[in-house]
Amino acid sequence: MSTPEPTPTATQTVAPPSYTLLASESTVQVLSPTVVNDVIYCTLQTAVHGVVASKPLTEGTFESVNSAEQLTFFARSIDEVMDDPRVIAGAGVMTIDANGLLADAVSFTVEYVAPGSTGTTVTAQANVPVTLLPSGTQTVPGKPPVTAALAIIDTVYADLQRLAGG
Repeated sequence: MSTPEPTPTATQTVAPPSYTLLASESTVQVLSPTVVNDVIYCTLQTAVHGVVASKPLTEGTFESVNSAEQLTFFARSIDEVMDDPRVIAGAGVMTIDANGLLADAVSFTVEYVAPGSTGTTVTAQANVPVTLLPSGTQTVPGKPPVTAALAIIDTVYADLQRLAGG
């Protein structure tokens, strides 16, 4: 009796990681004066542009396999905004929301160079709430829909253009 030959397996292509998880800590996220969530506050660095930003995940999500997917989409969203040539930098920040509560955002530095300028630029910050940076499903594989974030970038760029007289 002979031993059957092993069946060749297909080579799987593994995508490189989209982020490095720098820190995670258990905390309470205050959503309103009467609503709180137990969350794991995740700080990551995107693989492509090196932006450091934070996003809270519910404890249940963090402990599931879904957390890596959500953080991957979040990191890819940030890097997709950074791919816009008008955006020259990005960093995670905390802002104050309409209810007076802390809210996570990514602050993108938007640059405008006036036509014919001698290298003089003007910049401004575009604060994009992390809730506008997709962390779930995406319509085009590898490309998260960042329409809302880019709309904020468009507004800041238009303001810079107007202020520079261009």
